[in-house]
Amino acid sequence: MAFVAGYEFIIQNDLGILFNFYLNEKKCIEYIASDKKGIWKDKNVVLEEPANNFCVEVHGTTLHLLSFHENGALYYSKFEDGLWQSHLIAEYPVTRQKVLYPTLKLIDHQIHIFYYLIDTEHKRKAYLLHMHFHNNKYHNNHVTTISSNSYFNSFKVFPTKDSIFILYSSLVHEFEQIFISKLNLHSGKWNNPICITESKDKKIYIDGLLDHDHKFHILWSKYDDEYLVVQYLNLSLDTLSGDLDAPKPISLSSKSSCSFPTLVYYQKALWAIWVEMNKIISSYTLDNGRTWSKYFIHEDTRKFDFKRYRYSSSKKQEENHILCDFVFGSLYPDIQFLGFGGETRDDIPTDQ
Repeated sequence: MAFVAGYEFIIQNDLGILFNFYLNEKKCIEYIASDKKGIWKDKNVVLEEPANNFCVEVHGTTLHLLSFHENGALYYSKFEDGLWQSHLIAEYPVTRQKVLYPTLKLIDHQIHIFYYLIDTEHKRKAYLLHMHFHNNKYHNNHVTTISSNSYFNSFKVFPTKDSIFILYSSLVHEFEQIFISKLNLHSGKWNNPICITESKDKKIYIDGLLDHDHKFHILWSKYDDEYLVVQYLNLSLDTLSGDLDAPKPISLSSKSSCSFPTLVYYQKALWAIWVEMNKIISSYTLDNGRTWSKYFIHEDTRKFDFKRYRYSSSKKQEENHILCDFVFGSLYPDIQFLGFGGETRDDIPTDQ
């Protein structure tokens, strides 16, 4: 059995209803929903147009979806009161431009949209764009222009009460470095980006998490010779300034094929989970990243297929709720989260 590539979301609304979003065989965005008891029931298609990528967020019982399609259309879709409504918000010439990593956040009742726009004539550059909807109008901002040798890492968006932070990577003297940019929601202005790394190595699979104490936890894989090693660092929002000394990352793994490192906060423990040789490996910290457990090999994950899901839940007040953007899990219909919580397979409420 193996790690399965794929583009899927697990979403849970306030009523406990689960949604599994994915691209079907026609590349249309499809989902299957459960009832309140977690039993999978209905299967539906959001849009009939083939999609390249998409993002789903939930607020209460309302679903918000941002999707980029093969015809160059960027759609915002909303599911409310049992109905989908879709709105075309941009169109790009498919022979010259494409959208990567469409991301949507609902902040103070406003929709904020982020994505990379890539011009096929300048394949090493991407424009990080921000769009928000206010007073029945879309407002566009160019956040920054990033560069890459071959692969564009995804960016991460972290809303707070007064600000939006974006974590991303870009080349500095031909080496990937990790940056944080901040938008002041009151002034509408972006601060100058802050570089938080300085090592001269290739960095891929960047993940980040902003915890309840406003501390950033950042994880990525770095190339060490021909191997991949999981790296971790953290910093507080209070320390973010233009003269920040780059914190020193620590290694959590051995030299191997350590891919897709993922951060999950669960039951007062922060977990770092990654894929290595078609099995899941994890380590955890109980003191906000100061010390980490020895990494644990989940040998049972060799016996079945699993994948990495995007995850979003509006049940923020439930006891021991999971804080993460990604999570590893077994495949539909018996979807179970993997790699944290003290067990090899951590059930989510989906009974068949």
